[in-house]
Amino acid sequence: MKTRALNSFKRIAADRVILIYLVLIIALAGAYITYVIFSLHPSELQIATHYTVFGQTNFYRNKWYYLISFVVFGGVLATAHVGIIIKLFFYDLRSFAIAFSWLTILVIAIAWAFTHSVLGIAFLSN
Repeated sequence: MKTRALNSFKRIAADRVILIYLVLIIALAGAYITYVIFSLHPSELQIATHYTVFGQTNFYRNKWYYLISFVVFGGVLATAHVGIIIKLFFYDLRSFAIAFSWLTILVIAIAWAFTHSVLGIAFLSN
């Protein structure tokens, strides 16, 4: 098992482009998770987490720790996408792995912008 993991790592390290994309995705996801963690503020106030035009109230509220799901999303995104990229690379689908890397970077950027907006609205009352 140890030799298989080392051989896999050597194969990935031999392709610098894939390695750079993997490191970039992990770094961006780590920065996203760090941003969300430091942006959360515990408080007794409930924050608006859901909006709908149906029903009596338009905004539904939850506790602040509902926003920890953004941290979980960043971790799951990074783990799953890195695994998919590595799997694509090992199946000799290098071009798809590179395209998927770009799409992953785009998803992280969109998630970051979305999270920034949601956190700005959620903690508006503080």
